[in-house]
Amino acid sequence: MRYSIYLFILFALLGQSCSTKKEKNTGTQVQVRIDDLGRKVSVADTPVRIISLTPSITELLYTFVDSTRIVGRSVWCDYPEALKKLPAVNSYPIDIEAIVRLKPDLLLVKKGMISLAEIAKLEQLHVPVFVQKYDLLKDIEASTRTLVEITKGDSLKMEHWLALLNTDSLSYSTYKKCIAIVSVSPIYVFGKATFVSELMYLAGGENIVDIADKEYPAVDVEYIIQQNPEVFLFSSEDQKKLFFQTYPVLKNCTGYKTQHLFMIDDSVLSRPGIRLPELKDSLVSIMHK
Repeated sequence: MRYSIYLFILFALLGQSCSTKKEKNTGTQVQVRIDDLGRKVSVADTPVRIISLTPSITELLYTFVDSTRIVGRSVWCDYPEALKKLPAVNSYPIDIEAIVRLKPDLLLVKKGMISLAEIAKLEQLHVPVFVQKYDLLKDIEASTRTLVEITKGDSLKMEHWLALLNTDSLSYSTYKKCIAIVSVSPIYVFGKATFVSELMYLAGGENIVDIADKEYPAVDVEYIIQQNPEVFLFSSEDQKKLFFQTYPVLKNCTGYKTQHLFMIDDSVLSRPGIRLPELKDSLVSIMHK
């Protein structure tokens, strides 16, 4: 009888021990994903405290994910207007202390906007960092799909947005020679390895800067004169004025003579975010004027 009681107590203790281990294993579910740096990142199954340090990613988050789950942004994330109410942190250099104070369970950032040392420091402080590419249209689609999957966002809304961005039906017999200015002095431009150049081509324009391995190459006045662009794209009226004041000889280009000088707001032109269909439509309109 006494032996039976001992066995009963032993099994009861074993059962309690197993139950405790099970409870320890029933915390937050995690998903393991590979980011665009090739890193394995453990992310909460449904992240509820998300920070984005890249304006384009923040725009997509706000559109496809419940905005109450976004707890922080970079100081440059300013669209849509409602985002300005969220806490802002410096992204260059990255304010690690401010990020940690917001207790994110997911930090999103575009490749090239964070260093490996910063990633290591954040992960030591238990902040999962997921890095994505948004350079070319194929990158934008793939990264947006991954973003929505990881965050359990609105996939139907995303598919509708991707359909608006679709450019498969656009083709032309002739293409206008174009240049899109990033900065005036020195002259930096959007190169072939950018979504801007891709959309330009799909809208009926050909980027005169045929440097495939650089996103934003520098060019000189002689190169622009030789290529003789028919269309100039600027991010503001002030940039356009400064450009031709600085390089008056470029007024001899066809684009200036025909006044095919167009402005697209920098936050639309340079960000692979939610307004990409707007950029596509603007470029189509410009190329047909």
